[in-house]
Amino acid sequence: MINSNAGPRVRARPVILPGVARAGWATDLTPDRGMRDDGGMSESDETAAITTAGLPRAGTVLARARRRRLRGRADELARLHRWVRTPEMLVAFLHGPGGVGKSALLDAFGYDLELDGRPTLRLDGADVVPTPAEFRSAVQGQLGAETVLLLDRFEALAGLASWFWREWLPDLPAQARVVIAGRQPPLASWRADPAFLACGLVLAVRNLDRPAAAELIADHGIDDPEDAALLATSSRGHPLAIVVAADVHRESGPASPLRAGSLLGHPDVTAVLVERFLDDGATARQRRALHVCGHARRVDRALLRAVLALDRPAATAPVDEDDADADADSDADADALMSWLRTRPYAESHPDGLSVHDLVKDVLDRDLRWRDRAAFLALHAAIRRVIVDRLARADDREHDRLAGDLFHLHRHNPAAASLYAFEDLGGVVTRPIRTDPEELAWLRRTCAAEYRTAAAAHWVAAQPEAWSVFEDGQGRRTGAGMVVRLDRAGADDLEHDPVARWTWDRLARRRPPEPGEAVLLQMVVAADDPQAPGVVADQAAALSLRAWRTRGLGWAVLTTALEPVWAPMWRYVGFERLGSCPVPGDGREPVEIAVWARDFARGGFDSWLAAMAGQELDEAGTAPPPVAARIALSRTDFDDAVAGLLKDLPRPERLRAHPLAGSGLLDPDDDPTKALPRLVGRAVAELRRDPRTELAGRAIDRTYLRPAGSQERAAEVIGTSFSTYRRHLARGTRLVQERLWEWEVHGPPERE
Repeated sequence: MINSNAGPRVRARPVILPGVARAGWATDLTPDRGMRDDGGMSESDETAAITTAGLPRAGTVLARARRRRLRGRADELARLHRWVRTPEMLVAFLHGPGGVGKSALLDAFGYDLELDGRPTLRLDGADVVPTPAEFRSAVQGQLGAETVLLLDRFEALAGLASWFWREWLPDLPAQARVVIAGRQPPLASWRADPAFLACGLVLAVRNLDRPAAAELIADHGIDDPEDAALLATSSRGHPLAIVVAADVHRESGPASPLRAGSLLGHPDVTAVLVERFLDDGATARQRRALHVCGHARRVDRALLRAVLALDRPAATAPVDEDDADADADSDADADALMSWLRTRPYAESHPDGLSVHDLVKDVLDRDLRWRDRAAFLALHAAIRRVIVDRLARADDREHDRLAGDLFHLHRHNPAAASLYAFEDLGGVVTRPIRTDPEELAWLRRTCAAEYRTAAAAHWVAAQPEAWSVFEDGQGRRTGAGMVVRLDRAGADDLEHDPVARWTWDRLARRRPPEPGEAVLLQMVVAADDPQAPGVVADQAAALSLRAWRTRGLGWAVLTTALEPVWAPMWRYVGFERLGSCPVPGDGREPVEIAVWARDFARGGFDSWLAAMAGQELDEAGTAPPPVAARIALSRTDFDDAVAGLLKDLPRPERLRAHPLAGSGLLDPDDDPTKALPRLVGRAVAELRRDPRTELAGRAIDRTYLRPAGSQERAAEVIGTSFSTYRRHLARGTRLVQERLWEWEVHGPPERE
């Protein structure tokens, strides 16, 4: 029996229905009463039972209201009801993060027990001094043979857990039951005990599903469908998040963070949730470790060690200290943090590291960004350095996983959120294509959506290493990707693929590839729904991230018949449209294959990757994409464009669409109608300052910049014969072409 030699009494919270069970009405219930799916009493029998008991007390009314407003816990309650009716069962252990609804579940179960005539004792662990004597005092004289103890916030009694299991529980009557609710799951020593396996039930209390979340949202007065949908998405079904956000939404009116598209856009919301997710006793280093979990997709020991700078600075170490000892200490620190993180109720372990629940991640990340912007930026930079360094050294399979880590840093950019499936990062894997007949037939069917069936068959034979197949976790093929080395293609290859031929011709006119320069021709297609690639878009990005590291890469070219689907993704990563190539379609009309490109020779992979960091930190979705230096014309085309430009100077409508408007001569924000004449004027001014080219400069000036009216009149103005004027005009045109080409290649001069 319970030891009565205890210290001072600690007042326990009252039972859910004070006095009702003792009034005798519950014991009058017939055994075959109606039951709900969750194990509770039917509403008619519940009403009859309360009526039989006489006028209900206020506690009964409150408990009944709570029970009827419980959402989405039918399965958990049904399991608890089966557990309490099963002989020899003793302990039920509910665990889950703060605010997920453990206390509400205890209330509902206690209410059902009281209706069923089973006495209950409700005890809050936070109200008890965590010593054996004080705990015994709290329950002294209140645990009868049939009593069910409902013990909430067990984390406050964590120091008693071993004593609780080894000494206190064995002293209970055999018919007693204990339901525990806490943030952490049962101790490993409990779970390893065969008695716990036989007599215990463990329930993980998680967020509500979408229908239950919708009901809770409606309960809190949000009936606008758009607002309700936004809250359901951003809360991820976390009950406390829904309640807090609903309160802020009602108080904020038109300025509600929900109407701005974000539950976590209001610091009051994040403040309440952070307090529920962070432990009061967490150290500063543990809190920093949690913020690492809030920003990174996966966290392992090495990441913690690098980001939190757990290596002790050399300046602080003794002169004779062994470096290996310092490394061991750092590893121990990182191991201790990983162990602590692993015990958080919202933490999940994966083969590639540890993560926290998505809502916890969002709350931690938003809170740090709002509370300490400098610390947030430093954390982002430190995590990014680790990922980028690992990417540079990873093999192909590891590279795709790390690509997911890098993409995860973009998740708060609304432009990226509409393009990539962040919820499913890592859900698809890449493997080389097999050349068996069945897979080749599947590839032909898949590539039909891109009108490239014959071309795909040719490239599988010519460059089988160029092909990859994407598979989901069940091994089902979800799509395919092609990365052909166009620089290794021969004339026969180009004849089999009109898109490859068109691309090679277009590149030769823009900037012909240099000898030894790698040129990539890419295509990705989703097998299930080419119009909605989903996770295939993520895998396509991972495939490209690996391909664009190719040594000596110049042009990378992306192609598709589904330009509206893929163009937003390509624009986001800084590619530009080269044009479109017609290929035979299903009917009489040809189909246009869009061709987009980036010239990595004019801005390497490392520069591009560094520029993408601006997209990662952009919450407004307005950061400009990392566009490479403008696509250059070949020298012949450039000279023709300059000659045309001289003639078009008086015609602004021609200058806006002029080929040189897209060259490296102009900044992206320049107005071509002003910038192009200004560049020609600067070139002519330089010619006129040199006595050897003065007449050539004057001929250009009086013909194009300040026209004299006719070439004959221009010859008179500069004081030469007409034939001499024509010779200087031709020379001046060549000199202006040379000057502008030099500026195109090496950059235009500084503006005056």
